[in-house]
Amino acid sequence: MKETTMNLLGIYPKTSSILMVGPYPPSLGGISIHIKRLKRLLQNNGLQVDVFNTDQAQRFKGQNTIKLTMKILGNNFKIIHVHGYPYNILRIIEIARKFKRFKLYITDHNPRLFEEHKGDNIKTDFYRGFIAGLDYLVVIASHILEEYKKYGVTPPNNTLIHPSFFPPDLNEEAEVLKTYSKELTDFIGKHRPLLTANASRLNFYDEIDLYGLDLCIELTAKLKQKFPKIGFLFALANENQHIEYFERMKKRIIELGIEDNFYFMTGQKEIWPLFKKTDLMIRPTYSDGYGISIAESLYFGCPAIASNVCLRPKGTILFKNRDLDDLATKAMLVLKNDAIRVA
Repeated sequence: MKETTMNLLGIYPKTSSILMVGPYPPSLGGISIHIKRLKRLLQNNGLQVDVFNTDQAQRFKGQNTIKLTMKILGNNFKIIHVHGYPYNILRIIEIARKFKRFKLYITDHNPRLFEEHKGDNIKTDFYRGFIAGLDYLVVIASHILEEYKKYGVTPPNNTLIHPSFFPPDLNEEAEVLKTYSKELTDFIGKHRPLLTANASRLNFYDEIDLYGLDLCIELTAKLKQKFPKIGFLFALANENQHIEYFERMKKRIIELGIEDNFYFMTGQKEIWPLFKKTDLMIRPTYSDGYGISIAESLYFGCPAIASNVCLRPKGTILFKNRDLDDLATKAMLVLKNDAIRVA
């Protein structure tokens, strides 16, 4: 097994034609951003890369498996690299391997695969065998492999531990900034210190807010006692899931009297330019694989605090998972000791 901080170029032969399978922008999230940047890296190094966007395909319901089958059979990809473990898609790829010769790679971005399928023996048995037969397995952090061990999974000999972060293309900043509203830029200009957090969508794990929106709201109320002009910017790419919970959180913001201090940036927008203005980034996830937004924040010199649920990028300040008091204490220390950025 290899553990390295090198880029992923080493696992791709120079003459490879590659099909990436996974979510891809404009649907934004940690995995889709990773695939976009990995594609750019590989293409800049002379490799041919195509993408099958699973998010886009799902809009056509059952057609996604047909479209993928036709794409694989109609081309001569040397490598198919799947991000995550979409069960139906992997079944299709397994069948396609009987007709086409290609190497199969998977990148696992979170540790919850077997926990989420606990009790489903058909799927767990399938995944155990499938993982063992991969040509390459990439995991974004070592704790994912520890989860595999708990479920009796044997990773392939070619297993690479590699963080999911690649720097953004700074040439795209002007286009990203055009997607920001005047209301957002006004909010940034009027509030200091400025904190940010993000989520691709609202979701739950063990019936707990996975991305910690509830903690961010409570944290803002606590910190406002010390910093009356504090602003918390929560980027939510897809606001159309768990709408009832979202409305409940908005009511909680009003109850706490922080409606002028808390801002939702909704829609499909990249957030990395915000870290040039942000005083502190918060990643209060209940479960996580790595946290690209943490690495992105640190890359731009913005401090980051994250839950201690997994290995985090070097330089991250950790707080006890779901412990609001510990989160508030760590945030207060950072904001007291670091110079507040000038908007």
